[in-house]
This record gives sequence, C-alpha cells and structure tokens, in this order.
Amino acid sequence: MPLIRAKKAYILDGMKCKTKIAFFAYMALLLFTPAATISFATGEGSAADKKSPAGLIHANLILSEDGKTVTGTVDKGIATAEIPEGVTAIAPKAFFHCENLRSIVIPEGVVTIGSWAFSHCRALSEVALPKSLSRIEAGAFSWCDKLFFIEFPAKLNYIGANAFYSCASLKSVTLPKGITKIRNATFYGCLKLEQVALPQALTEIEENAFVNCAFKTIDFPPTLVQIGKSSFYHCPNLEKLSIPASVAEIGAKAFAHCPLLSKVEWSNHSWLKEVDADIFSKSPVYKKLSLPDSISLVNYNAPEEEELPQEEPVPPELMGEQEEEVPSKKKK
Repeated sequence: MPLIRAKKAYILDGMKCKTKIAFFAYMALLLFTPAATISFATGEGSAADKKSPAGLIHANLILSEDGKTVTGTVDKGIATAEIPEGVTAIAPKAFFHCENLRSIVIPEGVVTIGSWAFSHCRALSEVALPKSLSRIEAGAFSWCDKLFFIEFPAKLNYIGANAFYSCASLKSVTLPKGITKIRNATFYGCLKLEQVALPQALTEIEENAFVNCAFKTIDFPPTLVQIGKSSFYHCPNLEKLSIPASVAEIGAKAFAHCPLLSKVEWSNHSWLKEVDADIFSKSPVYKKLSLPDSISLVNYNAPEEEELPQEEPVPPELMGEQEEEVPSKKKK
C-alpha cells in the first residue's frame, strides 16, 4: 500500500485523507474489517450497482435511476449490446452515432424507441423488435446504411418522420395494421426498397415518404385519402399505379421524375374532383394522361410533338451502289 504525503493530505491507494486522524482511521478499517464487507464509491462493484452522473451502469449501457430506460452508452465504439430485462423504453439518441454497433438485443417489455435512438449506426444490419413495441419515434433508425431487414410487430401503431431515412440497404417492409399514417420522409432514400406492403387501414401518406425507392409498383389500400407532396418523387423503377376511389387529394409532384411510370389507373367513382398535371411532371405518363370524366385535369401543358427530319432520298446515280444501309429516320 503506497503512502504518499501530498500537500495538506495523505493519499493511500487512491483515497485522500486530509488529516492524520482520518488516515489512521482508514488504516484501522482496512486492518480489522473483512474485505468482503467493504464498499467504497471508488471501488469495484457489480455492473448493476455502478452509478454514473447520468444514472445506473449495466454492461456498458447507461440506465435511468429506476432502471426502466436506456439513456446512453459508456462506450460509443461498442459492437454489440444487450438491453436488460425490465427496460421499457430506449431514450432519444441513446445509441446515436454508435457506428460500430452490429447487433442489438431488445427484450420483451420495451414499448418505445426514442427519436434518433439508433441514427447513424452504420454497421447495424438487422434488428429484432419485441412484440411489445408500439412506437418508433422520429429518425430512430435513420442512416443505418447496412440495415437490410426489419420485421414490425403487430402492436406497432406509430412510426415517426424520417424513421428509416437513408436506410440504403433495406429491401422490404410490411407495415402492421395499426399504422394509419406514413409520416414525412419515413423511407426517403431507401435505394433498395423493392417491396412495400401497406396496411389496410392506411389513410395518409405524407410528403417525401418514399422518395427514391426501388419498387416497380405499389398497392394502395381502399382507405387511402391523401397522397402528399413529392411522396413518390424519383422512384426510378416505378412502372404503374392504381389510384383507389378513396383518394381525395394528391400533392404537387407526388409521382414526378419517375422515368418508367407509363400507366396510371383511376376509379370511375373517385373522390378526386381535379388532378394537377404537375404531379406527374417529367414522368412518361405525363404525355398521355387519361382521366375519368368525373376528374378535371388542370395546369396541363401538352408536350410539343418532336418533329422527325424528312427522309433524305438517295440520288439516282447511287441507287444500288451504296455499301451501308441508309437510316430511314433520324432523331434529333
């Protein structure tokens, strides 16, 4: 036990004693008390008993004082994490920018995943959500570049805006029946999202919800009322759509810049009264919009027909002598 005489204090094994009396009292405690019964704030204890200024410490996780919320991590470089039983919530930004996190075990009993909780966990590839989960808040899994699969539990009834923003590896999602609204930019930039199953109770898709996704078609439920601004902007593989009769509003540029979109089907009993041609701008279907008589088309500027050059006749003196085929028409 090294004893160091510091200025106005004695230090023994990391303990500072300001007077000789305190020092000798501490020495007596060490000599005559069994080691197993001694516990100091600076000593080692069980993981569950440790405390930090932010709360309890459990296996590199910081918990709230009551042990029911994961509020953060001791080490942002962790590769795996297991949330203990008894936790009911993951706090906002709890694992924010844990870029090495590959896997996370979330136990039954967790009800809420807070906003931006796993945002920028760029190594996270798969998450098993508990059946108890009912809310995923805004941005919770945004920029999880390697997340390719996630299965939503039946109890889930809320997904916040930007929740899966730029999850570039995500391939398919099936939304549970409790989801009635897809919020702003929820799946924005999910470049490999090829399959989306929408719930039958869905009433609204907010703006930018599926920008730049990879599906070829999407089936809208008969309950859908509103399709927001730019909600399917630049979906490069989208080929066809069927707009249900229930839809009463479609926002500006909802299906703009979809280079393969050539077919849109409409119901003869649609709630829509008018359609702004702008929703299909820069998509092939814009050139051949066909609507039921009950729907008016507004702000439509018919595209000018491209004039093809006249076929150039072959001079009589060259008839039968040309070696290369002369193209019949040339495009500008």
